[in-house]
Amino acid sequence: MADPIEVFFATNRNLQGGRSPSFGEKFHKDGAELYRVGKAKVERTDEGEYRLASIDVAQERAARSGDDADSKLGSSAVFREIKTQMQEEGRDLIVLIHGYASDFATAPERAAEIADKYVVRGKDGVLRHPVVLAFSWPANGRTVPFASYISDRHDAAKSGRAVGRLFMRLCGFLLDEAKAERTATTGEARRTHAACPNRIHLIAHSMGNWTLRNALQAIIEMRGADRLPAVFDNIFLMAADEDEDSLQDDTKMALLPRLGNAVHVYHSKDDRALVISDTTKLNPDRLGSNGPIDMDLIDAKIVCVDCRHVDETDFLHANHQYYRLREEVIGDVRQVLAGLEAGEVQGRKRLEHRNRYMIAPPI
Repeated sequence: MADPIEVFFATNRNLQGGRSPSFGEKFHKDGAELYRVGKAKVERTDEGEYRLASIDVAQERAARSGDDADSKLGSSAVFREIKTQMQEEGRDLIVLIHGYASDFATAPERAAEIADKYVVRGKDGVLRHPVVLAFSWPANGRTVPFASYISDRHDAAKSGRAVGRLFMRLCGFLLDEAKAERTATTGEARRTHAACPNRIHLIAHSMGNWTLRNALQAIIEMRGADRLPAVFDNIFLMAADEDEDSLQDDTKMALLPRLGNAVHVYHSKDDRALVISDTTKLNPDRLGSNGPIDMDLIDAKIVCVDCRHVDETDFLHANHQYYRLREEVIGDVRQVLAGLEAGEVQGRKRLEHRNRYMIAPPI
């Protein structure tokens, strides 16, 4: 068995007692908008599965001022460790929001899988694994009964403010570092607080896109639509369990491109999980099925990638997990992370609209 993969996590789940820390299916004891952070080690089995081995929850401390004055934070040390790994090893950071029917362990396990598979070759020719920070909202880990879906959808929406506050805290940390670098009086201090040249990306999968919508609206409420921080380079909406008009509606996700340089919508009309969401969960016309309803009404930063020829995996995955299980999709994402423009990515075919592409079927 290979060495464990270290990833980071944030969660607004309730911390459970016992010999070793764990998190349950309910919200943080002081409110859904509050979160804890920490590190996790995940083992990759000989069969290629990812299994959570251990977690280390960061110590909380009271915040004295700023946007988080009403909360307790453990994020400063975690963000500093993330920054150190990015600087010293030349790695990008990926923030991951998981989907429906996921227990706490799913978040670090998916994060480790992303860290393992979304490796990027830099301009210097060196392959680097990203640093990954996963947000775990209190999905209950069950696909049945119907009430579980409704419960998860409610919890995903209610978690939006916690995710929004995490994003704002990350922005605050970066601004504090920039200020500390400007005011540093020693070379060591300037090196400690020097800006990191590497990039930050965001991935939301399935119902995690519903959480992201609510996070975006929370940030708009906190900052205003004209002051949204462009903290991300690439934003990936994977198999989004979200409305197909979401990216053209200001009350949904139309302003999402303001948080980053590019938004990539990976979708498949054969995604059976979204068909089920449409026909049995009263959520018709999913963004993750056919992409945006009208490309001419959305931001030019948005690129759509049709995965219908490369979505099939295990039957129980319902053509919904291609972002982490199909080599064609993983390879496509790796090229985007490497900095290629939409039309430069190998394995794609341009469709009728300038920002619509299809991953070609395997030969």
